[in-house]
Amino acid sequence: MLAAAGAEFGVHGFSGARVVRIAKAAGVSHQLITYYFGGKRGLYEALSERWLTESMRLSQALPFAEAARRYVHMAHEDPGWVHTLTREEPGTRPPSESERAAELFKSVEVLRERQARGEIRSDLDVGALSLVLFGASIAPVALPWIAREFTRQDPSSQEFIDHYAEQVAHIISALTAVTGDEAAANSALVEGEPEE
Repeated sequence: MLAAAGAEFGVHGFSGARVVRIAKAAGVSHQLITYYFGGKRGLYEALSERWLTESMRLSQALPFAEAARRYVHMAHEDPGWVHTLTREEPGTRPPSESERAAELFKSVEVLRERQARGEIRSDLDVGALSLVLFGASIAPVALPWIAREFTRQDPSSQEFIDHYAEQVAHIISALTAVTGDEAAANSALVEGEPEE
């Protein structure tokens, strides 16, 4: 049901999606969707929760560059998720906005913690870094024509996704790499020496 809902929201957005079409695609009665999810909004909230939970799991479990690589693969493997997000109307609040905002804030806090540990340069704004990473992760799915023109490759091919994910991870590593001076300062703080 969630896969069918993701495809429906991806094509029609939240306002244009229809529970009847989702039920037909999933091979279930629309009453079953109402029973389990309470309707269209409940389906949307369940999808958002699933995507955010998986993103947070990766963010907390993997090194930052590896998480970046995995985000590219997630977007490729579930294009309905990308299309759902990019179909949201500007200025219109999506369902469960406050819950989603709280989860997104947690992901920024995870980056802030990484920054405090010296994994990310201190001169980077982690909110801006999160937005850059998010945009880079979904670009091949959200902007396939532009991706094709920039790279002269098929952005839907597995070969492209593997290469692109590797490059995104490499770029993130290069952008976030702590400088020698910063690493020395972090080391001094860990050892209890006063910072100069």
